[in-house]
Amino acid sequence: MRIAAALLAIALTGLSGAVWAETSAAIVARKPDLFHPETGLRIDRQRAPVPEDIPPPARKISALWARKLIARGALALDVYGAAQSRYDELDGTWLVPEPRQSLPGAVWLPEVGRGVLDAALQVYLERELERLTGGSKARAIVVFCVADCWMSWNAAQRIAGMGYLQVYWFPLGTDGWRELGWPLEPVEPVPVPVD
Repeated sequence: MRIAAALLAIALTGLSGAVWAETSAAIVARKPDLFHPETGLRIDRQRAPVPEDIPPPARKISALWARKLIARGALALDVYGAAQSRYDELDGTWLVPEPRQSLPGAVWLPEVGRGVLDAALQVYLERELERLTGGSKARAIVVFCVADCWMSWNAAQRIAGMGYLQVYWFPLGTDGWRELGWPLEPVEPVPVPVD
């Protein structure tokens, strides 16, 4: 009950720091080996408590803010990547260990939140964002995963670094959405294009 009350307070007010204790800079300073030296993205131990902030131009948002943005037409981008997820290099379909429930209307691009992407996944992310936004760098994008996962933190920064102007990081992801009693729906991963 306490967790639900805290999540509701965060969802309704957007308060920062109620659950997260450290800034990203403090975590990087304390554990530099977990971060890529050039990009600053987290490269190891993705499932861990996330920071209370994200470097600009990406912005951290509450569940309520995420819900409002999505209702207004923002792209809901799920970047969840299970450890066993991989795509078939012959046809590009994803082999995922279990079905995924996500935010209503979300698009699932697995694994694009890793600290380092191989060339195929980088092209996958670029092509899908171009397609999903209709080529508009101004379209709002809400990036999420699950609670206590750095993949959405990484992906939000990567997307902002690609020139997208309205990138929002929703750190509570599907876990926070579910805790608030909001509906989730099945989502299938978008195949990786194979040339």
